[in-house]
Amino acid sequence: MMSAIEWAEKYRPRTLGDVVGNKKAVQDLRKWAEEWQSGIPEKRAVILYGPAGIGKTSSAHALAGDMDWEVIELNASDQRTAGVIEKIAGSAASMNTLFGGKRLIVLDEADNLHGTADRGGMSYCGIIKATLQPIVLIANDIYGLTPTVRNICLEIKFGSVQSRSMVPALKKVCDAEGISCSQEAILQIAENAGGDFRSAMNDLQAAASGKEALEVEDLSTAGRDVKENIFKAMQKIFKSTDCKRALESAYGLDESPEDLVHWIDENLPIQYARKDGDLEDIRAGFGYLSKADLYLGRVKKRQNYRMWRYASMLMVCGAALSKTRPYPGFIKYQQPSLWRRLGQTRSKRDMRDNIASKIGEHSFESMHYSRNNLLGFYALMLKDEASAIEVTASLGLELEELMYLSGSAKASKKLQKIYDEAQKLLEKKGDKAEEQAFF
Repeated sequence: MMSAIEWAEKYRPRTLGDVVGNKKAVQDLRKWAEEWQSGIPEKRAVILYGPAGIGKTSSAHALAGDMDWEVIELNASDQRTAGVIEKIAGSAASMNTLFGGKRLIVLDEADNLHGTADRGGMSYCGIIKATLQPIVLIANDIYGLTPTVRNICLEIKFGSVQSRSMVPALKKVCDAEGISCSQEAILQIAENAGGDFRSAMNDLQAAASGKEALEVEDLSTAGRDVKENIFKAMQKIFKSTDCKRALESAYGLDESPEDLVHWIDENLPIQYARKDGDLEDIRAGFGYLSKADLYLGRVKKRQNYRMWRYASMLMVCGAALSKTRPYPGFIKYQQPSLWRRLGQTRSKRDMRDNIASKIGEHSFESMHYSRNNLLGFYALMLKDEASAIEVTASLGLELEELMYLSGSAKASKKLQKIYDEAQKLLEKKGDKAEEQAFF
């Protein structure tokens, strides 16, 4: 029996003309690649970003096929330490191929840089600036990449694939597999995929397994389960006292209990607010929520994910049963404000960590130690203009990093001068190094 992924791989586009949807993004990608044919473009790397399953990685490989380029790919399953990044992507990016052709370096899941092994992701910036070969970074979340990396790359957004664009491609697959599939069945598969073409391919294969013909009736049990909408789930939790129904709704969500607790925490006081000022229902709901949070803490500490079920029961059933009376009327449920605050400060935290990584490399300390103990010390060194130039050159700071470290909201003339002088100093050091190497 064929695995669910095989059709998605078997019919992966070989050229950019075969890519389903995202015509504007594909045109921009092709235009960027053509600039490499006549030299090194201003943006040496490109970031393809957007939801999973819409053809970002396939487009990168299809581009290589169109341009007759060799492909070297690194993804999250690889050990992306600084050494590996430098050895594989770095050397590949700085060397020409044997016959003079280009080599496309594809860094997949570039926004998933976590843990000790992935700290080498900070090497992306240096590799991109020095590369002699085209580089493609693949990301689901563009904000998962540091501002420094984003500033030196061309950003191309891939959107969800429209169902009407999927239908001809799915029909073509059915014809190739010798399966008679009705237009209605193909359209329903495309619509159920929610813009994810890879999922549509998987659904088609699951539905057609062992069949020569496929009709709409065959899709009732073959397709993927449709995920519960978070806002509908909130309504079932807060408006109903049926604990079983509320739990089923929560289990149908594409949210972990650790995410769901934030949704309930944000909306419980909005839903159970009373005009007479009585807080009893809110107090009871948060009582259950605090007990659920204890189990979530144990999951995190002991990595025992069986405790998730107890946390889910406490937070969902507790929120549903803690009300002493019904709360009719429409409530506009809010996304957790914690997530909004973290999103607003994410770029600053990325900037801080990027600077700390440079300081750690310069002082032979870990990023964590540099962030907690050395960041303030280096900031003080920027008070003196002469030492500020030396620090900026030694760390290889970008102008926006210099602004962050000095605590300035905008690039003043003084900071611009420090940055320009640091660049001149780096050029002098580079010339001296070349001269010494020559002799």
